Amino acid sequence: MRLAAVLALPVFLAVSPVAGAAAVDHCVSCHATLDKKHSVVVKDFAGDIHREKGLNCASCHGGDPAQEGPAEAMNPDKGFVGAPAKGDIPRFCGKCHSNPAYMKKFNPSLPVDQELKYSTSVHGRRLKGGDTNVATCAACHTAHSIRPAKDPTSSVYAKNIPQTCGKCHSDAKLMAPYKIPTDQVALYMRSVHGKALLEKGDTAAPVCNTCHGNHGAAPPGVADIGHVCGMCHPHNAELFMTSPMAKPWQGRKYHICATCHTHHGIQPPTTALLSQESGVCLRCHRPASPALRVATAIQAKLQGVEGMYRDAGAAILRAEDKGMDMGVARDAWDAARAAMYQARTAVHSFRVQTVAEAADPGYAAAQKARKAAEAAVRDFRNRRVGLGVASLIITLLVLALYLKARDIGSGGKG
Repeated sequence: MRLAAVLALPVFLAVSPVAGAAAVDHCVSCHATLDKKHSVVVKDFAGDIHREKGLNCASCHGGDPAQEGPAEAMNPDKGFVGAPAKGDIPRFCGKCHSNPAYMKKFNPSLPVDQELKYSTSVHGRRLKGGDTNVATCAACHTAHSIRPAKDPTSSVYAKNIPQTCGKCHSDAKLMAPYKIPTDQVALYMRSVHGKALLEKGDTAAPVCNTCHGNHGAAPPGVADIGHVCGMCHPHNAELFMTSPMAKPWQGRKYHICATCHTHHGIQPPTTALLSQESGVCLRCHRPASPALRVATAIQAKLQGVEGMYRDAGAAILRAEDKGMDMGVARDAWDAARAAMYQARTAVHSFRVQTVAEAADPGYAAAQKARKAAEAAVRDFRNRRVGLGVASLIITLLVLALYLKARDIGSGGKG
C-alpha cells in the first residue's frame, strides 16, 4: 500500500490543482523521474502552501508545463527563468509578494512589504553588497515546502525558529568572517524564554524574530534594547528610565536591560542577582559601596516577602491535607504572590522605598494567610482532642452502665 502511494505521487502532483483543470504538468512528471536533487522538489512541493492555493512550477519559474519536451517547456520565450541566482531571490519572490493587488486574491491580511523590509536588514544590505552567504527568503522559508507561520511543520513556526536561525548562526565556519558568536541558540535554549517556548510550549514567548525582527532583521542597538525588551516588559522599562541609573547608563552607552540580564541566555530573576558575593551589581560597584548597600536592602525586602510566601504556602498545604477549608487563606496567598511579582519588578527603580511599597503589603498578606492556616491546623487538633475526650467519656459511661446493669442482674438472681 505504501509503495503504491509513492508510485502514485508523481501522477497526483502532475495534475493541476486548479479546480476543474485536468491538464498534466510535465514539469512535475519529468522531475519525478530525475535524480534526487531534481526529484525531491516534487515531494517537497506536495505540501507547499503555494500548491494549495492553486499555483504550480510555472507560476514561479515560468515556461509552459503543458509541453512534454524540455526545450519547449523551458522556452525563455514563454517566460522560463529557471532557478534564480541567490542575489535575485528577494526580487524573485517579491514579484508576487510585493504586489498588493495580486496577494489580495489569496490572503488580504498578508503583508506586502517583506521585500522592502528585507532590503533594510543586515542580510539584505550585505546581499546588495555582493555577499551571497547571507540568508534570503529560501534560507528561512525553504524553497519548495513553504508553510504558513502558524503551521507547526513550518520552518518559521515559533518553536522551529531557533533551529531555522541556528542553521547559519550556529555554524562557526560560516560566522567566522563576520566575527559573530555562534552560541546564541544554545544560550537561548537554556534561557527563561527558551524554556517557556521549547519546554512549556508557550508560543507567545520571545524567540529570535521577536527581538530582531522578521524580514528586517537587525541586531538591536544600545538605545534600542530597552525598547525591544519594553514591548513585553513595559513597566520594568518605565521604572528604569526614571531611576537614578538611567542617565549614567545612557552616558556610558550601557544596554539598559542586557547589561544585567545578558542577551540570549536570560535567566529567571532571583534575589541572587543582588547578592554582595556574586550578584550582577558587583560588575560595576565595589563591595560595601553605597550602591551595594542599596542592593542589599532591596534583596532583604524581597527575601522577606518570598520567605513568608513560601511559609504560608506550606502552612496552607498542611491545613488542606487535614481537610480544612483554606479559601480565605488562599485568597490572601494569591494577593501576596501578586505583590511579590510587583516587588521584583520594582527592583528596576533602584530605590528601596519603591520596592518596600510593593513588598510590604505582600508580606502582610502572606503572613495573614499563614496565620489563618496555622489557626485552622490548631482548630483541627483541638477538635481531635475534644473528640478523643468525648469518646473516652462516652466509653466510660457505657462501661459504667454495663457494670451497673450487671450488678442489677446479679442481685435479681439472688
